[in-house]
Amino acid sequence: MAKAGKQPNAAQGSARARLAEERRKAEQAARRNKMFGIAAGAVALLLVAVGVIIAIGMNRPQAPGGGGSTGYVAALQNVPAADLDAVGVGALPVTPAEPVPGGEVQMQDGKPRLLYIGAEYCSFCGYTRWPLTIALERFGDFSGLEAGQAPSNAGMIPTVSYRDATYTSDHLVFKGYELKDAQGNDIQTLTPEDETIARERGMQGYPWLYWGTHTSGTPFLQPFLQGGYMPGKSGDSIAEKLKDTSSPEAQAILGAANVTTAQICALTGDQPGDVCSAPGVVAAKAVLG
Repeated sequence: MAKAGKQPNAAQGSARARLAEERRKAEQAARRNKMFGIAAGAVALLLVAVGVIIAIGMNRPQAPGGGGSTGYVAALQNVPAADLDAVGVGALPVTPAEPVPGGEVQMQDGKPRLLYIGAEYCSFCGYTRWPLTIALERFGDFSGLEAGQAPSNAGMIPTVSYRDATYTSDHLVFKGYELKDAQGNDIQTLTPEDETIARERGMQGYPWLYWGTHTSGTPFLQPFLQGGYMPGKSGDSIAEKLKDTSSPEAQAILGAANVTTAQICALTGDQPGDVCSAPGVVAAKAVLG
């Protein structure tokens, strides 16, 4: 009877063991599924994050800076006066600005004001900013100038952007606008006062400069358009050419900078004296008449 009584207990033990083993396997499978689920979720989140980053990168407006070194920006701000004097009016064949009938010098904070309106996609603006920046640096200092590239049919033109730049001077107030970025998107807006000036003075395209007494739509361009010295070149290579005052680049850019300087001297009452009496500027004054 004792032996017969033990058989059910052994069967029950075997059943309990099978159930425990099945329960263990089920728990292991659940843990694996949970881990796979967590891993799959993490991968999905990672893919979403990467997709967002890529989308942001694709839709972000291109920065004004181009590829390669941007050392030429500093070079533009530090052209030696002796090199400017050696060039004089250079290759510039025409007076760059047109008189405004009845125009008057704009004054702000007791100083004359020069207004520039351009766009980062504008090839003519790309050319113009070289001599304009060189000239303005003789009267004050830029901060926040950025390297840039403007498109043209012959290739990208290295230039600078006034988008985030500020200018300080004891002699002059300069306001530079870049209304559009490299893709043509709006990035800056004229003040109501400057919008009125542009409309009343007949602004028709970029770049546009307003001295109060003169306006200019596309100044300084003839030497560049005739020679094709800038499209497709690096900014550093062009800045290096400026050191050779007989080079076409120096003759065009530094010559235009001297004429621009002479135009600004007419606003400032020939101040500062050392700039406005420099030989290259005096030669440019003769062109202006």
